[in-house]
Amino acid sequence: MPPGLLDDIDAQLSHKMSRSNWIRGACDLKLGKDVTEVADLTDIQLVNVLRNRCNYEGPGEAILKSLLEILSKSS
Repeated sequence: MPPGLLDDIDAQLSHKMSRSNWIRGACDLKLGKDVTEVADLTDIQLVNVLRNRCNYEGPGEAILKSLLEILSKSS
């Protein structure tokens, strides 16, 4: 894995989170598997799960985009 990608992943992790679990969860999401360990996901990842779950348009998408921007600024 490129070092820059690992840096991006590490930036998403809290000090309690495992990089391996994060990568496993990302792979599960990409492969369409159920993610049962929601506690391992960051707030930003949870918002992205919602954005990718449905084809939100209009107010729903605007709310999720705003929430993502707020969370990105506070990280």
